[in-house]
Amino acid sequence: MLNCHKHLHIIQQLDPEKNCWQICHLMQGYEFPWETIQALEVALMETYCLPSISKLLNKTREFIHRAQKRYDDTSILSC
Repeated sequence: MLNCHKHLHIIQQLDPEKNCWQICHLMQGYEFPWETIQALEVALMETYCLPSISKLLNKTREFIHRAQKRYDDTSILSC
């Protein structure tokens, strides 16, 4: 049987104001890693669907030459 929410007891003991980064780390990295990746991919595509952003990325060739950096930058913003 899967051990769902195995970090839940740790998260429940943490103070949301003092330990918000640790809570996010545990939730994104251990409790919901697949969901976090899916949300990141949707955020990435949603951003690039904006005409002004896609025009800029096309002009600068950022998405063609540095797609991984764009992905990583989007990931940082989602934290």
